[in-house]
Amino acid sequence: MKINSILQKTKKEMTTNKYSQNTITSYLFYIKKYLNFLNSQKINPEPNTIQVFLKSQKQNKNSPQTYNLILNALNFFYIKIKNQTNKTNNKYQKLSIKKPSILTSNQIKKIIVCTHNSKHLLIILLAYGSGLRLDEIKNLKIKDLNLENLTIQVRNKQGKKVRETIIAEKIKRELQSFINNKKPTDLLFTNHTGHQLSDRAIQSAFSSALARAKITKSATFQSLRYSFIKHLLENGIAIHHIQKLLGHKNIRTTKLYQKNVTTEITNIKSPL
Repeated sequence: MKINSILQKTKKEMTTNKYSQNTITSYLFYIKKYLNFLNSQKINPEPNTIQVFLKSQKQNKNSPQTYNLILNALNFFYIKIKNQTNKTNNKYQKLSIKKPSILTSNQIKKIIVCTHNSKHLLIILLAYGSGLRLDEIKNLKIKDLNLENLTIQVRNKQGKKVRETIIAEKIKRELQSFINNKKPTDLLFTNHTGHQLSDRAIQSAFSSALARAKITKSATFQSLRYSFIKHLLENGIAIHHIQKLLGHKNIRTTKLYQKNVTTEITNIKSPL
C-alpha cells in the first residue's frame, strides 16, 4: 500500500474515533516520517523497526514529550491500521515535570489595567476569574453563562457538560452588556468575521497584554488558569472544591499547586 493511501486510512480511522485535529495532524506527520524512513533506509518491518526509528529521532534531540508522541502515533498505526501488536512493547520516556508559570495578584491587576479591548479583557478575566482553559474559552456559548447564579456550564467539543465553575461578581455587568442582542446558541467570543477565535489570536492578545503591562515573566495564556488555582489556595479554599471547579479527575493534579492549605471554605468566590 502506498504511503498516501496509508495516511488516508489512518486519518479516517482517527476521525471515526473522534481524535482532535491537532492529534490527527501530529500522528500523520510522524507516521509519514516513519514510512519514509523505512523506505530510505531499506529497513524490513522487523520487530525492532520502531526502536531503530526512535533512536534516530532521539539523536535529533527531541524532548521526552515529542518522543512519547511519536511512539503513540506508531503504536496507533500498528494496532489500528496494521493489526499488529508485536511492535508496541517499546518503553516511554519519563516526562520532566515543568513548574507552571504563575502570575502574582499585582501582575494580574497590571494586565487588566493595560487591556483596553473589551473582548480581550473579558477573555482574560474569565480565564483567570473562572479558571477556564483556552479551548473552553473558545467554545463558550451565551447559554453556558448563568449570570443570576454567577456560574458557567463548561462543555466539551461535543456540547456535553463536563463541569461547573464560577463567575466573578465584579464582571457581571460587563458580561451582560457584552451578550446583549446575542442568541443563546451564539459563541461568546468570535473574530471579526463572526467565526470562532483561533488559539493564536487568544495567545497573541495575552502576549500583547503582558508586554503593555511590562511583565517579563515567561507566562502563557494557561498561566491565568494556574494563577486562579494558586490564588484560591492562598485564600484558604479547600482543595477538593478547587478540584471540582477545575474538572480534575485526580486530586493529585490539583495538589501540584497546594501550599499548606488547611482551611475549609464552602462559599467559594472568584479570586478576581
